Amino acid sequence: MPWPGDGATVGTLRVNNGTMPASAERFAGGRTRASLVRVLLGLIAVVCLTAAGSAAPSPSAGLHSGTEGTKAALVRIELSAVAEIVHIDHSSGEVEVARGGTTVPLGAGTGVLVSADGIVATTWENIRVDQDQVAVYAANELFAKVIGVPIVGNDGDPAQRGSTPDPYWGPHLHHCYDQVTHCVHFRVPQYHVRTYTTEPGGVMAELLNSPSGPQDVALLRISGGGGAPTATVAAADATHGPEDLLLGFTKRPGPEGGPVELPVTLDTAAGLISSPEDLAAPFDAGVSGGPVVDPSTGQVIGLAGPRQDDGSATLVTAAQIRAAMAEAGVEPSSSKFDAVFRRGIDHLSSGNPGRSAQGALEESLTYYDSALATSHLHQAQAAAEPADSTGAAAATGPGEDAGGPQWGTFLLVLIGALLVAGIIAALILGRRRTPATAGADGQPPETGRWRSVPASVASVLPARWRGDTHPDPAPRHSRSADGAAPPDAGPVNGGARSADTRTGSAPDGHDDRRFCSQCGRAAGPGARFCTDCGHPVG
Repeated sequence: MPWPGDGATVGTLRVNNGTMPASAERFAGGRTRASLVRVLLGLIAVVCLTAAGSAAPSPSAGLHSGTEGTKAALVRIELSAVAEIVHIDHSSGEVEVARGGTTVPLGAGTGVLVSADGIVATTWENIRVDQDQVAVYAANELFAKVIGVPIVGNDGDPAQRGSTPDPYWGPHLHHCYDQVTHCVHFRVPQYHVRTYTTEPGGVMAELLNSPSGPQDVALLRISGGGGAPTATVAAADATHGPEDLLLGFTKRPGPEGGPVELPVTLDTAAGLISSPEDLAAPFDAGVSGGPVVDPSTGQVIGLAGPRQDDGSATLVTAAQIRAAMAEAGVEPSSSKFDAVFRRGIDHLSSGNPGRSAQGALEESLTYYDSALATSHLHQAQAAAEPADSTGAAAATGPGEDAGGPQWGTFLLVLIGALLVAGIIAALILGRRRTPATAGADGQPPETGRWRSVPASVASVLPARWRGDTHPDPAPRHSRSADGAAPPDAGPVNGGARSADTRTGSAPDGHDDRRFCSQCGRAAGPGARFCTDCGHPVG
């Protein structure tokens, strides 16, 4: 509250900084700052609670790292033969030789990488060369393209037997079909392994062993297989569930050509594979030789051998795979790709397509250009992207890998905390740097130990902070001689008063006014008689 006669403007109070300067100023601005901080902290608490209540991504049903690892290790084996054919004709008395060469496609099947050295396990029928098929194909190509006679009756398919309307060359064509002595055939098998990679292509492989029957395992080696994915072959005495999966390719593998999964049931005693689905079409398209996998572990418990007349298929067991590998001196081993890729799949299967899953899949691609790893990476990024957008709009975000705070929420909380810190720092620096303001009465800015504070604050300040030694709130019209006065206080009742700017004290003043001793009325300056009652002024 203002002090009358001190030159203070209404609404401000001169506070003696020498008594409690810091306390008075903190009290003046503390309420506003405290309210602001409480509001901001409340907003941050709401954001955190919203993040805590956000639902974590649901686990991906049916996704198993072992099974996915075996899928990544699948390859397609395309068997062909480089054929040379020579037809020797001496029926006219002169020897005429016709020679031709061609590459004969013989079929395709599925295999699986079982060692980081690039060893592929498949079945015997996928590497078996059918000599009759090679002879028919080579003979048709020789007579049609070299000798120049038409071949009819096979719908233009060189793999099928036909005939020629030329009466002279007709018998010679069938002689070459039947591989008689004057039609000589040479053939060299080729094993073209196409890996499950994003870039189409393949590599030639060499045969490590010499399988000779339907129950035999064929082992192929491809070059540059050090970082390739591998499947785990189950132990010979391993048990498996009632239903298993048969994996294989029906077309060339790639980003758009993934493996098929067929539910199968194994009869280990009879060595047969049966399925509720028709196996004829998938086997003809290339599933033959594919691994049978235990879906609970992803381990290979066998290979699918030749198809039987009753619709079932021959089972080549895991024990036979291990025996063939041991005979060829091949040790089962995993690659760096396996560990990193399967770790990423584990994150996905737990419902966390976050940075850990994506990082693991990205790292796996540095070891091997897996189309399956690329596909899972794109799916993880797509699953995380909608959550990111939702998180930015509704203070929620994609879940961190273990169900912890979400990234969008974390960023919002961080921004809120920085805002709070910035506002508090600004308030502190503002209080330190703001100079004393000029008085409302137009006097120079207050310096030294006296400053003005709002009257609303003065009303709640203790009396000792105001310099008031009396609790009575009534205005005082005079001040004791030892009372301190503000250095910029004006004169009282027109009297002159000089202030000591070092101590803030003023010398005592003298009141020259006189009063009538009879009626008490104040007399004017220099008056000798009271203008009211006429009594002399003494």
